[in-house]
Amino acid sequence: MYVEAITNVCAQAPGGVQQYADLLLGWVKWGVAVLIIAGGFLSVGAVIMGRVATMSRAAQMGASGLLWSVLAAVAYVTIYGILWAIVGKGC
Repeated sequence: MYVEAITNVCAQAPGGVQQYADLLLGWVKWGVAVLIIAGGFLSVGAVIMGRVATMSRAAQMGASGLLWSVLAAVAYVTIYGILWAIVGKGC
């Protein structure tokens, strides 16, 4: 009896706040995506410049940054999916 009531809980923003919650979530999602993409481009640039200018440390840092950018992109999609599963797609 109590378990059925718990499984049917639907997470919703308080009245009048939903538009601001959507706006904030949109800004956060786009901001994080832009940071991940910028980090990837900067890392590729560091790898290229490190190889062209024979600066092995810059190439190493660029390769490391590229790895972290890929891991951040995977975490971004995974965490968003987990949060979407918790909050739900609507009631």
